[in-house]
Amino acid sequence: MERNRVIDIAKGIGIMLVVYTHTKCYAHDAIYIFIMPLFFALSGYFFNEQRPLWANIKNKFQTLIIPYIFYFLLIQILFIVVHKFFYQDVYFGWTMFFKPFWAVGPMWFFWGLFFTSAIFTLIAKLLKKTSLIILFSLIFSIGGYLLSFYKIHLPLYIDSALSMTFFYSFGHLLRKYNVVEKLNTKHSIIVGVLALCIYSLGIVFQIVNNTKPNEVPQNYPIFLFSAIGAIIGLLLVSRFLTRFKFISNLLSFFGKESLIIFVFHFFTFYVYYLLFRVDKDSLTYLQGFLITIFALIMSMLLGLLQKKYLPIPNLKEMYRYLKETIIASLK
Repeated sequence: MERNRVIDIAKGIGIMLVVYTHTKCYAHDAIYIFIMPLFFALSGYFFNEQRPLWANIKNKFQTLIIPYIFYFLLIQILFIVVHKFFYQDVYFGWTMFFKPFWAVGPMWFFWGLFFTSAIFTLIAKLLKKTSLIILFSLIFSIGGYLLSFYKIHLPLYIDSALSMTFFYSFGHLLRKYNVVEKLNTKHSIIVGVLALCIYSLGIVFQIVNNTKPNEVPQNYPIFLFSAIGAIIGLLLVSRFLTRFKFISNLLSFFGKESLIIFVFHFFTFYVYYLLFRVDKDSLTYLQGFLITIFALIMSMLLGLLQKKYLPIPNLKEMYRYLKETIIASLK
């Protein structure tokens, strides 16, 4: 599928904010209102309507769960090696595979996105009609909110996945109806101002959202509208930034590599803490900003090195190679 520059820029802004909010940062709660809903919406933007049900789920397994296994093992090995190099004790348990934390903590997103995409695929393929798809996506998201309200947690972040279903659906609708691209300059300004006003409601009402543990704000309607307002506003800003070559190239570059940054940035935090002997529990805002810059650069370097020298194994090719090897050995 041809890349969409506006979406790449939005991803670039989004991943920078993700890294920043994982340090000591200003406006943490204001950013948390929309940052994970944004990534679920951007993922929904690329939902393939033409691909059959099981082919869609299989594709998501190959593009999310297989990379998850690979990066989980890689990051854990790097995490242990670095800590041993600095003579630091480190804990590792296989339970982290199903409930990642520390250096692999952000990788819960792989599980969450896999189940959200699987749920939405079932909804879209079974119902087909757009109005019903929207309705049932909202119902599933409300189900996730109710699980949060009654403090019921499901394994593998399925509860979080349910809560994000509507945002995934929203992203799909944006692409289906080409909403952002159709707006002219005048309408973009009007919609952008309205989106900002709607988003500001979440700030005024002090909405606090934490998607990973599925801590959905109790004032659910305001959270929903506020997050959607922020997503629309960010997409309009991203479209506006396409006019500026340098900054749009930089942001779209980060956007294209957002998954790599997502995977490596927490690990680079620990590298920073060990190198500069920083107490992560007493960071200043300046240190938070510096760590963000460090993490973005180091994550990209690690990601590029990994892609070149240690690419994710292609299971189809591995299966074909093993099959041919076994057949050849039996002859």
